[in-house]
Amino acid sequence: MRDSFFGLHTKPTIKQAPFPSKEVGKRLVDFYFEHANPQIPILHRGEFMKMFELAYADGDARVRTPRELYMLNIVFAIGSGIFLGDSGEREKEGKGDEKRKSGLDKQCQPEEYHASAIVHLESCLSSPSSIDRTDGFGGGLEELQAVLLLAGFALLRPVAPGLWYIIGVAVRLAVDLGLHYEDGKDIDVGLEEIADEKEDSDVARMQRERSARERGRREWVRDFRRRLWWCTYSFDRLVSTCVGRPFGITDQVVTTEFPSLLDDKYITPSGFQEPVGGATEPSYKHAAYHYFRLRLLQSEILQVLQHQQAQQARAGGANQRNPYMHTSLPSPFLSKYDSFRSWRIDIDKRLWEWKSSAPTKRETGVGFSVEFLELNYWQCVIMLYRQSLSVPPMFEGEFSTSDEVNSPNVHNVELREDEERVFLKVAEAGQRVLRLYRQLHRVHLVNYTFLATHHLFMAGISFLYAIWHSAIV
Repeated sequence: MRDSFFGLHTKPTIKQAPFPSKEVGKRLVDFYFEHANPQIPILHRGEFMKMFELAYADGDARVRTPRELYMLNIVFAIGSGIFLGDSGEREKEGKGDEKRKSGLDKQCQPEEYHASAIVHLESCLSSPSSIDRTDGFGGGLEELQAVLLLAGFALLRPVAPGLWYIIGVAVRLAVDLGLHYEDGKDIDVGLEEIADEKEDSDVARMQRERSARERGRREWVRDFRRRLWWCTYSFDRLVSTCVGRPFGITDQVVTTEFPSLLDDKYITPSGFQEPVGGATEPSYKHAAYHYFRLRLLQSEILQVLQHQQAQQARAGGANQRNPYMHTSLPSPFLSKYDSFRSWRIDIDKRLWEWKSSAPTKRETGVGFSVEFLELNYWQCVIMLYRQSLSVPPMFEGEFSTSDEVNSPNVHNVELREDEERVFLKVAEAGQRVLRLYRQLHRVHLVNYTFLATHHLFMAGISFLYAIWHSAIV
């Protein structure tokens, strides 16, 4: 399995970037941690910076490990892919000519850093170096982390074998490691308690210290596992909702809690520390939590819409002659509502509550632009109502794409009073998405990515559709 990974480490055809100077490297790493990691927190900032410092410790004299070369270069790739039109070519005065000639002081293209990373992925995935580490997690979690970073880059640029397959590998790895499941037992289980707390012998003291150390280690490992699970879940839901395909795992078997809200500097391999400023202290995890909540809402929306689609197909005659198929399974999400319409009104309300409770920039303490959360809200509204927009009858025969594209389109007969409401919702959402993209593009925060292209197209087509069909709009 590990040898192929769907061709995850396909050799690049583009030239590799030289390992950048420490100054350029630090700039790219900061971009990553300010803008990408708050959305999908794959990396612990403190631990990654230790690796970063180590990699630059003796200049180029030190032989960097495959893991260091992969992890650093893929983070450089994501960091350089975040800002549009910023190639980092503002060379500083007084720098030595040697560095300038070698290109170390110049920021390379994201694809070039990716090319430098991907040649080390295979060695990184099969590296035994971390398996025997004392902090209790080894190869498996680090392999998953490496694959998730590749997915993070694939959100920005097309990468072999494609984002859908990279996420598929990540979900399988995560499930293989049991990250989706927690049994509710506390981390204190099995730690020996001192019977008499007043006892002050050396043995009792040592035992207490050992117990505290082990508890701290377990706390750290559990949080790392939770973090990687919710990153994997987020990627799976994000990509599946975009392409309209079923998820890699059902919500019904997930019991893993969210990771800690603490900022990374208070989460250490020896346990959690109290934040200096208490609960009000900024943490980029507020952005991460808000995204986790959104992925759960998107998960519900897509599964209900796909359930409706399957019901429609069966009403039209599918599976009628096959007595063995599960044709009458109810949707778990619809079970507490009297109709699809009631559910849709309720989830619309819950989406608005999500938007209204978004964290501020002060609460996150990072450069991440909170406008992206508003953008996500309007994109979700389009997804929720898109199924109600059917292909106009005059085009149905001529432009049918159903042979090539399995689109989740159901010809719902909306209630008359709902029809105009749907058009108004879709028109407003389409308009808001287009305006927000324009706004973010002007400050170089939106790149030419697969996601941006997909959402702009969906927003534009839905907006025009609503104008065409509704006199009110």
